[in-house]
Amino acid sequence: MAYFKPDRKDFNHMRHLILVGGNTDEAWTKEDFAHYVTHLDRDGQPDDWMFDTFAFWHFKSPKGGFLYSDINIGTTRVGEGNFYAVPAPNPGTKEDWLSIIDWYFEPNIFAHALDMAIEEAEQKLGKREHKVNLVITIPYPGPLQTQFGEIDGQKLNFSTTGQNLDMATRQRLKACIWFVDEIIRRFNEKKYRNINLLGFYWTFETVYRSWDIDDHWLLKELYNELQKRDMKFFWIPFWSSYNVHLLEDYQNYYFDCAFLQPNYMFYKSITDVDQAAKAAKRCNAGIEMEFYASLNEPIQVKDERLKRFRRYLEGGIEFGYMTESACAWFDGGKAIFKLYHHVDPAERGYYDDIYEFVSGTYKAK
Repeated sequence: MAYFKPDRKDFNHMRHLILVGGNTDEAWTKEDFAHYVTHLDRDGQPDDWMFDTFAFWHFKSPKGGFLYSDINIGTTRVGEGNFYAVPAPNPGTKEDWLSIIDWYFEPNIFAHALDMAIEEAEQKLGKREHKVNLVITIPYPGPLQTQFGEIDGQKLNFSTTGQNLDMATRQRLKACIWFVDEIIRRFNEKKYRNINLLGFYWTFETVYRSWDIDDHWLLKELYNELQKRDMKFFWIPFWSSYNVHLLEDYQNYYFDCAFLQPNYMFYKSITDVDQAAKAAKRCNAGIEMEFYASLNEPIQVKDERLKRFRRYLEGGIEFGYMTESACAWFDGGKAIFKLYHHVDPAERGYYDDIYEFVSGTYKAK
């Protein structure tokens, strides 16, 4: 097999997808996006295009309900020490899901800001050959949610309290389809000039099934619904043997495109990006590039952050994913913006390294 190829026409020439969001205490403005849509020179002027695809995602809604699947109530990351994941304790309601939609389409931030950043850059760089892609995260329909709200006259309950698993899963699916249709409707109403709505992203990093949760059936049905709407479905699972197994035939069941996380940035026990790169290539997946400027998580390898990220960049040359694969990017929340403005030249240099990698010209250092 081969990596998931970049620049595919049926994906509107997607090459590099960057995750945007994380926290709900700050919005993304035109100025924020300018550091990602384009490469800025030392004077803050755009001199070339950079990321072509942006995926909006958030842990919580502006109203406080969880849009993510679970939380860690331990004191270490997964696989280390006393990591202990539990379902999100306050899963979002319909009002939470509506509030994140409203936020993404407010004037001057998120989608509108992205559109303006592209528009402004085109005045100096000329018209882009293809529109920039937008991907929206579908909130995770948490299994503790018994009173989600009403859709089409039905009060939705995502749990198995008072009903069987099939009933709960069908109602979770109903909410997800409603969210997708509402995003498509809002996007079409806005008539953005420079953005293409490419599809949707599923954030839970494995496909889960138990006595009271069935994400397998939910995702298979949701995948079919998205195909009917000509929308692509994305997934970025963490490195594990089970997830690699799921990737082996993922395009026939769950997702159109997946990127595999090497997790080398976060775990001492993972000693290189090589295994993830080989697995991604075998499974027709892409690779996620992982980086952060600051991250409030119990990471054991914080002192190796720059060294480890350098390995991601150089692994792109050694294993071919810099030019042969579409890539996703996790930067921990505006890290690339922070790199550009960093006072330390060693940190600042990584902004230009990222641009070189995205443009396919990076050379080992």
